[in-house]
Amino acid sequence: MLDAPSAAFTDFDSWHPSGWSPVYDQVTSRRHLVGFTTLQCGLDRLIIGQETEDGDGAFTIVGQARVALAGPFNSWVVETGDYRALPGFWGL
Repeated sequence: MLDAPSAAFTDFDSWHPSGWSPVYDQVTSRRHLVGFTTLQCGLDRLIIGQETEDGDGAFTIVGQARVALAGPFNSWVVETGDYRALPGFWGL
């Protein structure tokens, strides 16, 4: 059985029209804006993977992010791991 989405989640069509979504780091106890990403999808959670150096297509899980509101638009909050591994990430 699937869990109901948290009230913090929003409509998945609420991505910023610029194509860039803010990324917040919640690895610490407070959220900090760390950059932006072009990643916009209909998932409420994302497992962040990073390709291994072997070059054989294998990857290592390096974190987890979720979608949350940042004003009227969606953002990504990295709950665990390395936010720099998010697809399309651009750091501040």
